[in-house]
Amino acid sequence: MIRYQGLILLLTVSANAFAEVPYIKVRLAAKMKKVLVSGVDIERSILLTNKKEQFSGYRKTIFNCEDKSNYVRRNKPMKLAVLSSKTGLLNWGKHRYKGKFYLQTSESYNGCDLINELSLEDYLSTLLPKEMSSSWPIEALKAQAVAARSYAYYKMRTKQVSRAKGFKTNYDLESSERHQVNGSYFDATGKTILATKKTEGEILTLLNGNLIPVFYHSKCGGKTLRPDQVWSEVLKGYASVECPYCHKHGKKNWRRKISKTSLVESLLSGRATTAKGRSDIKFIDGSRYQPSVRYYKGKKLNLIKKSRLRSTFGRKTLPSNYFDIQDKKDYIEIEGAGYGHGVGMCQFGAKEMALRGFTYKEILAHYFPELKLRKIY
Repeated sequence: MIRYQGLILLLTVSANAFAEVPYIKVRLAAKMKKVLVSGVDIERSILLTNKKEQFSGYRKTIFNCEDKSNYVRRNKPMKLAVLSSKTGLLNWGKHRYKGKFYLQTSESYNGCDLINELSLEDYLSTLLPKEMSSSWPIEALKAQAVAARSYAYYKMRTKQVSRAKGFKTNYDLESSERHQVNGSYFDATGKTILATKKTEGEILTLLNGNLIPVFYHSKCGGKTLRPDQVWSEVLKGYASVECPYCHKHGKKNWRRKISKTSLVESLLSGRATTAKGRSDIKFIDGSRYQPSVRYYKGKKLNLIKKSRLRSTFGRKTLPSNYFDIQDKKDYIEIEGAGYGHGVGMCQFGAKEMALRGFTYKEILAHYFPELKLRKIY
């Protein structure tokens, strides 16, 4: 999960913002050439022709998204169809989903996007086993449910995805590591349903009630980071906290080597790949707790963000932002800990805290000491 995407919009939410559980729209897939949906007692609306159909019994319906003869390209996606079932369940591929399906053109008009609309609580019960193992302690799962609900609710209320793209996307977030990964109907388990139910309607907000995106990651490596230490903008409500809990869980510390030739060609906008060019670049050792890495190019001191290093060389090469650098003349040696961006709740830390008897409220209070738990429905 999850990376920061720029503009933060602050909204104040009242204690009873929704009388009922809100519904969320999740983009399951994009740019598909063909879409096959099946189910029992399907109701289908073709929006281009305003044609509504009902089918009794089991039915398959196929959409050919390569045929563009029925619509004219616009500067935003076009809604094509809505599908629902009297049973409340629809099949896409090998998976079954609660709620409705919406089909629309992709943003670049080179296929179709599939959007699933379902209740926020049903969404969370399928998300938990994808973003956190369903075998983990119930208090860790409850903490994860609150964090994921807070993130999703922020996206819904602020329409952040549409604002970032500059047009109405018709969905609140996507099922991917870019936002959050959710599962299908059969991914939910007794524990994930219980964790969702026991925290129903609970989110984290600023003390004044303003909504903010609530982040989490796999393993911090000993200390969480603030958003400004990883990304560019300062977000109120975040603090860097010590985490003595995660070191026994997940993958151990890691070590990588990157040649200075790769660094020069990929990052430093230079073409000096000769030995002389490489020796002109000298990295300053250390920087584990810093958001940037310092290096000299000749006599000039420069900074490069760790997040840029990660995006350039990939998460497999640099699993986290929590690392030190040592200059080894022709290459740099990177030693790090943790997995993920390091902002917000450490999931492996939450697991260990739950194993030690901490409640989900205590877990959230540890990783988000400047936020408040609120029940909004």
